[in-house]
Amino acid sequence: MVLFPSINRLANPNTGAGLTNNRRRRLFIPPSTQYPLFIYGEGDDQRSFLSLIENGSEIFDNDDNSDAASVSTSRSLPSSLSSAQTTEDQESFHSWLVEEHQRRISAANSPIASDDDDIEFALARRRSSTVSSKIDFLNLKTNYIIELNTLIRHSIPLILTFILEHIFSVVCLVVVGKLGTNELAAVSLATMTSQITFAIFEGVATALDTLCPQFYGAGNYEIMSLFVQRCNLFAMILFLPCAIFWWFSPYVLKFIIDDSEVVQLTAQFLRVLIIGAPGYIFFEISKRFLQAQGIFEASTGILFISAPINIFLSWFLVWNERFGVGFIGASIATSINFWLMSILLILYVKYIDGSKCWYGLGSVQELFSDWGIMIQLAIPGVAMLVSEYLAYEIMTLFASYFGTVQLAAQSAVSSIASLTYMIPFAVSIAATTRIANFIGGQNMSGAVIATRISLIIGLIVSISNFVILFVFKSQLARIFSDDPKVINLIENLLHPLVAILQIFDGMACLNSGILRAQGLQKIGGIINFTVYYIFALPLALILSKVFEFKVFGLWLGIGSGMILIALSEGIVILFSDWDQILLQAGLINESDDNDDDL
Repeated sequence: MVLFPSINRLANPNTGAGLTNNRRRRLFIPPSTQYPLFIYGEGDDQRSFLSLIENGSEIFDNDDNSDAASVSTSRSLPSSLSSAQTTEDQESFHSWLVEEHQRRISAANSPIASDDDDIEFALARRRSSTVSSKIDFLNLKTNYIIELNTLIRHSIPLILTFILEHIFSVVCLVVVGKLGTNELAAVSLATMTSQITFAIFEGVATALDTLCPQFYGAGNYEIMSLFVQRCNLFAMILFLPCAIFWWFSPYVLKFIIDDSEVVQLTAQFLRVLIIGAPGYIFFEISKRFLQAQGIFEASTGILFISAPINIFLSWFLVWNERFGVGFIGASIATSINFWLMSILLILYVKYIDGSKCWYGLGSVQELFSDWGIMIQLAIPGVAMLVSEYLAYEIMTLFASYFGTVQLAAQSAVSSIASLTYMIPFAVSIAATTRIANFIGGQNMSGAVIATRISLIIGLIVSISNFVILFVFKSQLARIFSDDPKVINLIENLLHPLVAILQIFDGMACLNSGILRAQGLQKIGGIINFTVYYIFALPLALILSKVFEFKVFGLWLGIGSGMILIALSEGIVILFSDWDQILLQAGLINESDDNDDDL
């Protein structure tokens, strides 16, 4: 990736400048593919080394003054692994990937020292990458105990992070709820709408759950930095139609809610939140930049600072006699909080940790190029998350037709299930990052060990959720209601139906994380969407209305989907083709690296 001509000159072996005097380039040519890694010339005169060499080989290009070295060159990779026609080809490609990884790690961990002002300027973006050594995931020796400790250490701050994020919506409900029934209904509807919208961008961010850890594991730190910027730009463009929908939401909500005052209050909340939403999106996407480096405590620390500020601002802007603005103050406070989170994240990277992998802002051309792989991973990621979010909301909507008691119980149980879900979700994010690091580093043994430990911990966490809901059903029910009928219905749902389903929901969540690490979001997206909307929700509707099981029917239907998803994704993981996964990751790493080197 090149921003300035001076950097390009440094990469030219004929310049003889500074760091390139002793540079040795190694080119890989697959033995029997039709796609050379090194081509030169244009039009009819375009040739490749495959036209010169019949058998696959490795070309060493010493930095001399020969005419061959001055040829304008570019490198490209096979468009897919199908072009590697034999096992021998794939083994050769893997060997080349390993050597490229070793070269990057050595270069990244070698100090830069030069008195040449031009070189210092050209490498200004690269200087931060040499502050501290990165982990060499290719040669990292690990075992089950190490991976267990690592997964636990990374999961704990993530659990706290997700719980603190969950508090933001609760704060709005508590602060605004005392204003009146309409205000409470409006903020509930606005929160639901915003959460479904934000799920889209959390799905987009799952592309970075795959790419960033793999790039980091492969030593492609500059490409990782660039893809975070690309993903943020893509998300901001994607938010434009969402913002338009929020602004004109009254024209849609009036068909769902009969009360015109509730509709107008909901629209007011969403219109103000348009200002703060980009801050939340930036935070959710950019924190992947730190997580890929194994920095999980950053977002927790940021939320420990912003959460109390959010609580104070919400009270101050809603209830303060002099400066309070009433209902809309909660939306203003939330918007301020979202941007505060983003600013704190930037300051953390700049002054505390994470800057070693930051290479500055890319050029316009760089930012708008190579979106293909990112979008291919983002779309199924969105399908995986949004399909589950919507399924829960549709369940609550169905429950509203069965009366107040059924709706109250469903809302309470759904909230409990969502809160317990945060624990396996945190473990899945930590597992995704660790496994993808090993995959990017071409360390199959480490990836397999990390996957097995993740599955074991996921099962333990899911069973723990089952025990908590099963044993403390009465205490949990009394938190949400004082009505004996509602309490009794919550207890009956938790004992044992919903409690048992937490085992499968947790394992499905963990399996989805492993599929993201492997770059198999497409499989996960197809499974989730198909199961929820072709099987689970229709079954829930039939059981609840036709067989009159009401909310029990809803959970039986959705629960059947959870079981099917957990088993299906589990089978995919157990029969993973690790050779293919590692080679595909290497292909992505090298093709993106080479495209940006042009």
